[in-house]
Amino acid sequence: MLPPSEAKGLSFVLAEPGSNVSEAEYHDWYDNEHAPARLTISTFYNAARYKAVDGAKPTYLTLYDISEASVADGPEYQAVKENGSERDKRLLSTLQYLNRRAYSSIYQTTLPTASSSDFPPKFVFYAGLDVKPEGEAEFNKWYEEEHIPLISKTPGWLRSRRYILSNSATRGSVAPEVNVCKYIAIHDFSAGGYMDTPEMKAALSTPWRDEVTKYIDARREVRHFTLFKEYKRPE
Repeated sequence: MLPPSEAKGLSFVLAEPGSNVSEAEYHDWYDNEHAPARLTISTFYNAARYKAVDGAKPTYLTLYDISEASVADGPEYQAVKENGSERDKRLLSTLQYLNRRAYSSIYQTTLPTASSSDFPPKFVFYAGLDVKPEGEAEFNKWYEEEHIPLISKTPGWLRSRRYILSNSATRGSVAPEVNVCKYIAIHDFSAGGYMDTPEMKAALSTPWRDEVTKYIDARREVRHFTLFKEYKRPE
């Protein structure tokens, strides 16, 4: 489903179960305990979990639409975490890797003909980037005035959202190390193969993009996922 208009933040969670947690227990815990508990928080509106299709780790990504970045670790969240079951606490400390981030929304555009039934999307592609301070204004202008409009021409495109990082916390490790960048763009698609389309290739090869590249740090994060499970708030 589409997030409510008051969703101005995002809780972004990357996880790798690792060899000390069985896949069966990991999924049972997440689907029936962990995610549902967080959706009892009044400012957590929905959640969707995704599985990597790019062969990289971490394997799992969960996105929670939230009212604002501060509630990701606010009093309600802390109460839910503190009151979690013994299994919840055990698995959170046993996972090979866990990265939790909170973001604030800075831009969003959605396909005009998209409906609530199109969300959560079947595929998610995100790109995290750091930008030199002197180039941020130009970078943001390019992203919103050229880059996303070109990406939106790609077959299957549903939505693009941009966020700025509020905070990030990591436990454990994966290889290669995950880069956590200041800016992230999340692009939603109803079909795969989007990176091989002429439209996407055009979006990645313009004179303006080439000009903006000089401001973009080499440290970046680009990942591709497919929908694994949708979670809804209790009635």
